[in-house]
Amino acid sequence: MNSLLKDRVHIFTLIIFVVALALRLGYALTQPETYWDEDEVVYLTIARNLVEGDGLILTPYRKAAFPPLYPLFLAGLFQIGVSIFSAARVVQSIFGAVSCLLLMGITKMAFSTGNKDGTIDAGIIVAGLMAIYPVLVFYCARLMTETIFIFLILMSIFSLLKSLRSSHRFGWLGLGGVMMGLGVLCRPTLLPFSIFVIVWLVISPIDNKQIIKSVLFFFVPLILVILPWTARNYQVLGGVIPVTSSGGANLYLANNASSTGGTTGYRELMKAGVFHLGENEDEIEYNRYYRDKAFSFIKDNPGQFIRLAFKRLLWFYHLDYHYQGNPVLVILFHLLLVLTVIGAWLTRNHWRKTILLGLIILNFTMVHMIFFPDGRYRLPMIPFILAFASIPIFQSFTYLRIKQFK
Repeated sequence: MNSLLKDRVHIFTLIIFVVALALRLGYALTQPETYWDEDEVVYLTIARNLVEGDGLILTPYRKAAFPPLYPLFLAGLFQIGVSIFSAARVVQSIFGAVSCLLLMGITKMAFSTGNKDGTIDAGIIVAGLMAIYPVLVFYCARLMTETIFIFLILMSIFSLLKSLRSSHRFGWLGLGGVMMGLGVLCRPTLLPFSIFVIVWLVISPIDNKQIIKSVLFFFVPLILVILPWTARNYQVLGGVIPVTSSGGANLYLANNASSTGGTTGYRELMKAGVFHLGENEDEIEYNRYYRDKAFSFIKDNPGQFIRLAFKRLLWFYHLDYHYQGNPVLVILFHLLLVLTVIGAWLTRNHWRKTILLGLIILNFTMVHMIFFPDGRYRLPMIPFILAFASIPIFQSFTYLRIKQFK
């Protein structure tokens, strides 16, 4: 019986991987080699500057405005000698397909109930959902951070959960820290989650005598991964910039007198006279100037800040119905949210494991209640929303199967 179960799982796993890869490659490689977002131009510019010997910079006045990992990835692909669009899309499609399998493993570990058949089936369901989730397929074609960022988060979460059941506990914790450090160097919005991980390690089902050791084995590798970039920033800028020098400006873009709680961009704010790019100004001072202006606005207008945060929450979860694209995608997302809430309730008795998945959702929700709530910033949460949503889907299938054979 166990052998048949394993064979079935292996077959489904292979099918899911092939389908996920085929969908991503099929879409990505048929798209025109054009830019969909200004950030794509930025990442390619930084990568080209590095390849041409100018360093990992955007301009001489913006040497740390963007995190380094994705431009490094693109710079490596430039060495292959083929179209950067084709190379990036193929590699990202592979990362996207592997991410589906990582989510399968995460679901199996996080929602384990002692029923092996159940947890494996739930894992197959969630991997299948992620394989065909439209927006995750689309972003494999974009020269943007999302696909690799999601892969790194999933690798980190997989490693952390694996540490609970492996004899190599501290090795897995160290790997989790390394993957999270790389994730922070891809997008610094992941950094607050490291604090949540420490809280999770304290409350997770491990020997209390190992808590401090566990925290150190996770946190030290994370810091060691980020530290070289921080040291580089200190060397070139003369100040401590852990990851990017754009945090203050981004904070002000979301918190100023013209803010709407949506995604009013810097171009609109420049026209309104409340923001400038500062292309010839000292990078650290420019960041500090807008950070202080944002803090001043929040301090002087606490009520408006709370209202804006609530509006950003609604925007982030599409609850204000601002979306002008395909309504099917919004309906699908709202359905998943309902299933996620049900799944969280159904698995409440295993909260010590499942809370880690909930905390990653909470991390990005909180960050984008303060900063911009653009739709693509929600994508790193999607795998974990799917994980919770897979539980009621699986239990419904199980109920129907039992009823059929009665």
